[in-house]
Amino acid sequence: MAQLPMYPGIVNSPQTELSAAIDNVQNTVPVVDASKVPAAPNLATIGNDETAETILYTAKSGNTLTGVTRGFQGGAKAWGTGSKIARNFTTYDHDTSMGNIIDHETRLAIVEGAYPLTDMARQAIINGNFDVWQRGTTRTDSTDVSGYFLADRWLMQLVANGGTLPTVTQSRLSLTPGDVPGTFYGYRINVNGAGTALGTSSQAYIAQKIENGTRFLCGSGKKVTLSFWAKSDISGKKLGVNLFQDYGLGGSPSATETLVGTTFSLTSTWTKYSFTFTTNTLVGKTFGTNNDDSLHLRIQSMWGTSIGSRFNTASAETFVGAGNIDIIQVEVCAGEVALPFQPRSFAEELALCQRYFEKSYDTGTTPGNSTSNGAFSYSQGYTRGAGGTYFGEFSTPFKIPKRVVPTVNIYSTFGTVNAFYDGSTGLTVTGGVISTLAGQNGFQISSLTAISSAVSAGDGISYQWTADAEL
Repeated sequence: MAQLPMYPGIVNSPQTELSAAIDNVQNTVPVVDASKVPAAPNLATIGNDETAETILYTAKSGNTLTGVTRGFQGGAKAWGTGSKIARNFTTYDHDTSMGNIIDHETRLAIVEGAYPLTDMARQAIINGNFDVWQRGTTRTDSTDVSGYFLADRWLMQLVANGGTLPTVTQSRLSLTPGDVPGTFYGYRINVNGAGTALGTSSQAYIAQKIENGTRFLCGSGKKVTLSFWAKSDISGKKLGVNLFQDYGLGGSPSATETLVGTTFSLTSTWTKYSFTFTTNTLVGKTFGTNNDDSLHLRIQSMWGTSIGSRFNTASAETFVGAGNIDIIQVEVCAGEVALPFQPRSFAEELALCQRYFEKSYDTGTTPGNSTSNGAFSYSQGYTRGAGGTYFGEFSTPFKIPKRVVPTVNIYSTFGTVNAFYDGSTGLTVTGGVISTLAGQNGFQISSLTAISSAVSAGDGISYQWTADAEL
């Protein structure tokens, strides 16, 4: 059914009286003090017992209610001067409230049935529940950082623009079970102060590029809704949000367009925030030939005056003071309703993340650590002397095909980058330049020049690796 109008009440339902008698058809109702009933349109009840009449008025003119529908509930009748009239809670209020709630839930069920969680229209964000952290779970900086990923799929950036940043620690937040249903982890930004003399282009944000989000979610008349939960113990702290409609790279794509968002004032308790963006038309636009258009979300915790227009403000926002900024359950869905957040299983979320980044290490081990767990190993087939060039012999498959051919890094099992471990000699073999032959489904060490020690036929070779194909 359609949602029915709901009319606001007034605290304690104060009463006034009719200032003149009315008959049963009169559509203007004079009262002693019209301030005792809410602004129009609204309901009012004449009388106090089972013979009362509820009316609907559409306007107020001085102390007269006008545009009155008589007998909105209860029969229309004549009333004398001094009859009581007030904005009481009515059967209409109860029935409409319940009906609208049921209608809302029905609509949500239809939407959720039409758009399963795997559909971009239902949830376009990957790792919106911050469950996957393949690269590590904490990082501390006090100088500019550009394009670093910590939580999977979430890029972080810090720019002082001539000023001085505070010490900023970004980390995985562990929630107390039950704090917010469906969530055990979040993204925490901890700062030890506001920062000083931050420039007009200063900014700090976490961001995610939704692959092919422009082509599938944007267009004339199309809307998308961002929602998330957040809190901060920094008094007066704000977050800013916006989107970029990006047409990708390659050829001569159309320029990236800013979809202006808004700011939110945080409190010290978990609160859900949402904002609906109207996207731009795709008519006349050119997409890049690299097939990498994206709808780019930014959640900004600090910005200078030249950045504020993205959030519909002319004001700058520092970190304000020392404390924490916590974010959980980030969702972007099609339409203008913030749908209830539905967590994916860890296995599903990890597989989605691995299209963009994969590693040989165990899930909870930061790349570059000293460990043999998960290392790729094989038996060397030929001898190569110290100072020579080592040529790889075996391919390493990926669990999940990558978005594009990734950048591959090789580590010895002791954490040395651009090296491998020879288990027969007990030596980490380093060299000059390491090359890999990589594709979307796997890679092979092509060569390592000027190796530091000899490798003999039959030696046990092992190494760890990462493959990065982020957008």
